[in-house]
Amino acid sequence: VRFCWWGAEEVGLLGSDFHVKQAKINTTVGERLDDYLINLNYDMLGSPNYIFGIYDGRTANSNTPPQALPGSNKMTALYRDWFNQQKLPWTNTDFSGRSDYGPFLAEGIVAGGLFSGADGMKSLEERNYYDQLLGQGMGGIAGAIHDPCYHRACDSIQNINVFAFEKMVQAAAYVLEYLGRQDDLKQWLYPNQTTTRLDSRTQQRDYNSINEYFGLPYS
Repeated sequence: VRFCWWGAEEVGLLGSDFHVKQAKINTTVGERLDDYLINLNYDMLGSPNYIFGIYDGRTANSNTPPQALPGSNKMTALYRDWFNQQKLPWTNTDFSGRSDYGPFLAEGIVAGGLFSGADGMKSLEERNYYDQLLGQGMGGIAGAIHDPCYHRACDSIQNINVFAFEKMVQAAAYVLEYLGRQDDLKQWLYPNQTTTRLDSRTQQRDYNSINEYFGLPYS
């Protein structure tokens, strides 16, 4: 298991993209791109007006290499299972490649993860759904964004919703342990695998929505 804290995500996934590009040319066992089985992305986990967001593998970009889709959909179901077992609400979120899992997914590596909300608005329906399962007043504020300090200086440790953070961390721990207990994790994630990557110089440029999201060139 490798824990990574990527740099420069906000200006175009630069850290994770660089890491993937280096892994593609690395020949050291354990450092090669083919040595990676899955990327678990946790960005972010403790938004004040939180959701328990789960990346929905069904919404993957149409350019996603097909070998990554079965495992990514399994990851969606695995996170949902935990929240359902705990009788907690959950929300589908887009699996569009707009966070640091994007460069991995573009290379055909299975990905999954959680997202507690950023600059999106919490709807009345969403608030009521969370209130119903968590208790009155626990569903947050309808009509307010999930994190008013998103990409702002006020996004300090005091901005964390501790309840949401604890539940998301528990879900992440459950999933990691579940994967670690698989006798053949590669087979579980890639049941139909014939490993082929997209063209090394074009796939990430075309894959995700970085230009649209950040308004920056992607190179």
